[in-house]
Amino acid sequence: MRSLFVFLLILLLSFFAYNAYTYHQLSSAEGTYKLAGISNSEKLIAVYHDKDCWQFATYNPKTQELKVYYISQNSPLFFRTRKTKTVETQLNYSPLTLDLKLLEKVPEGTPSLLFAGKWYTEQNPPNFPTVEQILKQYDNKTIRRIAILYAKKELWIKTYLHVDSRAYEIGTEDVLVIPSLSNKPSFIPVIEIPNGEHTSILAVYYSDVTITGSGKTFYHGSFKLNGQLIEAILNVSTHHLTNNTSFAKIESYCFFPNAGLNWVSVEKYFKGISMKERLPTWHLNRKTEDTPLKCNKQET
Repeated sequence: MRSLFVFLLILLLSFFAYNAYTYHQLSSAEGTYKLAGISNSEKLIAVYHDKDCWQFATYNPKTQELKVYYISQNSPLFFRTRKTKTVETQLNYSPLTLDLKLLEKVPEGTPSLLFAGKWYTEQNPPNFPTVEQILKQYDNKTIRRIAILYAKKELWIKTYLHVDSRAYEIGTEDVLVIPSLSNKPSFIPVIEIPNGEHTSILAVYYSDVTITGSGKTFYHGSFKLNGQLIEAILNVSTHHLTNNTSFAKIESYCFFPNAGLNWVSVEKYFKGISMKERLPTWHLNRKTEDTPLKCNKQET
């Protein structure tokens, strides 16, 4: 009986010692990065830090995989939480590769974001290009799809709205959405231009950097962007987000015979929400409408 008690005591002390160690590691970006167990073949491209939690986004140029790691531990009394999300991407994220020495320079305040070689906070948020500024570059040009993406907190990829037995994409699956860290919502524009019948060229406009790629598309047909659609997109981005919105996508692509405009927003936030693969309908606001723009079938 005594030996059993000693064994249980050692087990309990080991539990607390291990949890205290991992909790201490989470106090620094370098320590948490080691706990995440990230492979050397993956290049770190973004870091998000909030109270008791970290996210690391990586890109593997050989496999073209985009991955987000989530590490959290609320107390030394509890085990840490570790989650990952992985998606193949047609975008080349290599230009965003970070120097790991930047992990030593985490700001004191949270939330904070490391992206494109700089640390950002709510007092010094990323300087995104305006949606109007980007869309006007494509005025009167042939477009396959436009999406503008917003995240209030956390790093987002690959999230779906769950409706009964079906799932609808909330974000743009293989695009990394970084948080705006600002009370004034800032969006990440994604432009898809036809490059043949079944392929497209993509451009994602982040703060201070543009990421590009090409490959197969799920969207067929195209339309000419004009001022009317630009105004409609700007109107939705201005009037359809609330203080409760944690993520949003406003998107336009062909619903034959016309181009459609749809938006979906996540109207709830809890720590780690971005790591959910699917969200229930009651967390979301979703709407679709037609536009006067006529779709053209893309020629081979």
